[in-house]
Parts: sequence; structure tokens; C-alpha cells
Amino acid sequence: MEEIAKDLKPVIEGIIKYFGKFSLGHMRFIWSQLNKRLMKWVQWEKGLSVMASVKWQKKKYKANPALFPHWALVHP
Repeated sequence: MEEIAKDLKPVIEGIIKYFGKFSLGHMRFIWSQLNKRLMKWVQWEKGLSVMASVKWQKKKYKANPALFPHWALVHP
């Protein structure tokens, strides 16, 4: 997950900076979709069930809330 965060962080920060000037609240849907996609990746990579992947992602968030910049706006 850290490698994915390292690759996505500049892209997410750029989107937040650009669209944050206009309507950051409307981006909530996109960040939720990104969280769902990350959850699907965890399911595939770790072989976990849906609920186990949700718990795993929340545990990652609690351990490092700044891992993904959009987690400041939409928590997993």
C-alpha cells in the first residue's frame, strides 16, 4: 500500500490543489471511489473478504492517516 501511496500522492495532491479552488466538497464522491478501489486492491492482493479488507484499510488509516492526501477529506 505504501508503494501505491508513493505513486499516487503527487497526482492526488495535484487534483486537490486544482479542484480545491472550485469545489472541494463535490470531489467527495471521487475520493470515496478511490477508497473503494483501494479496498478492492487489498482484497485481491491479500486474499481477504470485503469486511476484512475494510478493517485492514481502517487499520492502515489509523496507523498513518497521512498515507494518502485524500484521507484528510474522506476517511476510509
